[in-house]
Amino acid sequence: MGLFDMSGGGNMGFASVKNTMNYTNEDLLEKLSAVNVSFGTPVMGDIKGTQAVMYKNVTDKFDVFVRINKKDVIMGKIGSDGVSSAETALNMGLDMFLGHKDEGTSLADRAVDELLGIIKKLENGEAVTESAQVASVNTADGNELALFMKQKAISIKPKFDIFDQNETVVYHVEGDITRLNFSIQKGGAEVLKLKKKLVAVMPEYTILQGGKEAAKIKKKFKLAKPELSGTVNGQELKIAGDLLGYDFDIQVGGVPIGHVDTARTIWSDCYRIHILDESKQDMVIALAIICDNVSDQEHN
Repeated sequence: MGLFDMSGGGNMGFASVKNTMNYTNEDLLEKLSAVNVSFGTPVMGDIKGTQAVMYKNVTDKFDVFVRINKKDVIMGKIGSDGVSSAETALNMGLDMFLGHKDEGTSLADRAVDELLGIIKKLENGEAVTESAQVASVNTADGNELALFMKQKAISIKPKFDIFDQNETVVYHVEGDITRLNFSIQKGGAEVLKLKKKLVAVMPEYTILQGGKEAAKIKKKFKLAKPELSGTVNGQELKIAGDLLGYDFDIQVGGVPIGHVDTARTIWSDCYRIHILDESKQDMVIALAIICDNVSDQEHN
């Protein structure tokens, strides 16, 4: 993505796609009404007199909109009814100052990205019944799971825990004195082993399962925001979003399996790790730990 590319994606909160199908706003409403998403149901509305398809009250501060703008379909977040533009701008400015987003902003930005994925498929002439986010949820009750990890845990001490919302320990992570080898344990048994290669020009990480390599991740050389590349069980790994701002999706083989953001309603200085697929939960935890380590090195 170029420096001034405003096509969106990556939790920017705004996106634009060429309207190759010549949709009208009425067409968009009809199409989107038939698509199951994670953030609401579309209605026809307007933004200061300009017609737009709206998803109302995606969070307590934001609506999400999509509309035709000349030859493009544009979408983004906007202050909800009852929330002034000044208050919305103040909150966004505070997020930038703190270096991370509040939970509502993160959720709204993710909704815009989810909507972007649908619009791209519609513009390609594909039939869509549900978003990739909804289709990816594979849990016992059909809802995302959430676990919590204190920020910079891997850099502070060689032992730490990962909790559920009731502060019950779900994972115990234990490292050696070098902080290069970590055992990820669940129920007292090791489920994955994490190894960091120190001699590499760019840090490299290997995840072992049952003694066999399950994933390999490497930090790319970037002057601006860091990026990670690698494979998980032979499939491409992609970290989409803001790694340094603790607001990013974890995708394997083009499918989202988890999301990491900052939670301040549970404990202070805490990551929330969203699990979309219970069968890949252990791997999401390991990848979140790696991202935490890379982010901490960048901040330092």
